[in-house]
Amino acid sequence: MTLLGYILVGIGGIVGLIGDLKFLVVAYRRSLFWFFGSLFLPLVGLIFFLLNVKETWRPVMLSTIGFLIAAMGCWAGGFDFLL
Repeated sequence: MTLLGYILVGIGGIVGLIGDLKFLVVAYRRSLFWFFGSLFLPLVGLIFFLLNVKETWRPVMLSTIGFLIAAMGCWAGGFDFLL
């Protein structure tokens, strides 16, 4: 079961990274301000998402699905990140 957890965490991480990169591509196409703001300040990324929902919902959903897959992998593998 631990092997399945590692596989799911890896797949979820890759899918989440692809979603984040697609989001940054949409922000870059808008302007450099939105790109660098989304890259370094999470609140700017949220504002950009709310202002451009029609263009950014797919990358955000892809990133969310990746996070959920990684979370299922942590649960299946029995990983504990609390210190």
